[in-house]
Amino acid sequence: MNTQTIEPAALARLADAGGNFNVSVLPEGGGWIVCVHDEAGDRALLDLDRKATAVFDALQAVEQHLRTLGVLRFEVDGGRRSHGDPTYEEWLKAEVQAALDDPSPLVAHDEAVRQIRAAIRAK
Repeated sequence: MNTQTIEPAALARLADAGGNFNVSVLPEGGGWIVCVHDEAGDRALLDLDRKATAVFDALQAVEQHLRTLGVLRFEVDGGRRSHGDPTYEEWLKAEVQAALDDPSPLVAHDEAVRQIRAAIRAK
């Protein structure tokens, strides 16, 4: 099966023109790929060398790359990241349980907000 692709510059032009398209991020081989859905069909985003589908190791990297292309909204597939990895729901439950089990002292909401704002200002 031949996968259709889109170059980063073409996606940037589409975003800049306010085109009618959607972007989704899908798990693939332990990383994430970007798919663009528009009247031309479903197309995978190419890497900067335009030789292969771009695979990102983290969602934050996807977000940063898409922002540089002018894409401000995208959907994330909730499936498994790769074969054998826990599902998102299992991961989330484990994260919540770890937070509940954390013996660190609690921080009041107002104090946490103050600390976060101070850290942002310090940057």
